[in-house]
Amino acid sequence: MNQKRIVFSNQKGGVGKTTLTRELGIYLATLGRSVLLIDFDPQANLTRSLADDPSAGSGAGGCYEALTGQRYEQVEVQKNLFLLSGDIKMAVLEKSLIAEIDAYTRLGELLEHESFHPFEYILIDTPPSLGVLTVNALSAAEHLVIPMNPSLYSMQGTNDLMSTVRKVKKGLYPGLGLLGVIINAYDSVPVITRQIRDEICSSFGEMVFPSVLSKSIRIEEAIAMQSGVMALQKGRVKDEVIRIGVELVCRIEGAVPAAPEQHGRVRGVV
Repeated sequence: MNQKRIVFSNQKGGVGKTTLTRELGIYLATLGRSVLLIDFDPQANLTRSLADDPSAGSGAGGCYEALTGQRYEQVEVQKNLFLLSGDIKMAVLEKSLIAEIDAYTRLGELLEHESFHPFEYILIDTPPSLGVLTVNALSAAEHLVIPMNPSLYSMQGTNDLMSTVRKVKKGLYPGLGLLGVIINAYDSVPVITRQIRDEICSSFGEMVFPSVLSKSIRIEEAIAMQSGVMALQKGRVKDEVIRIGVELVCRIEGAVPAAPEQHGRVRGVV
């Protein structure tokens, strides 16, 4: 099984973890890849941006139920794109996991279940903290993507995150590596924004993705429609998502992907 697992993490809130998880997951699905999005954040913004109630009428649940041995479902929210939903119960789970011997490996063990084997890509959205849930996600993935906003104090907390990554590699999962840094909500007009981008590039070098994701109302509109910007006919932000997606695939698969297909939104359950 050549499954790619990517965790999007930054302990600073509002940097675009959910946006990039959703948009890049949708992009990968348009390439024909089978993609699972995991909403590991108790705020469940990823879940709400894709579905009103992912398991309505099924009686099954999402991440919380999967991690506590109950019935769960991976819901198809678009063609090739599935969701393991999150909700506020994940905050309760985080507190209870602290006393468990498998506190930091629960997600990794779950992903070994055969129900997760069909997915070529698994993308994990994490809470804005370095708590038990985030460490769980880091120890379950091979690739780390750090979303960053080009704003004052954008580098704040990055050293703590990288220190946590080193501890995860040493004690839990040596296969975790930094795939790259993606700059989100970029506005090229203010001089300070360009200066901060230069600072990020200076700190991370070639790990920074060449393309940025601009600040755009189109992203908010896509959330309101419970879809992604790939559903747009055209536009700058869609082009940016495609360029970032191409770079992501190149870094992981070592080859330029074929052009994405256009498709409508479908709903189903596996």
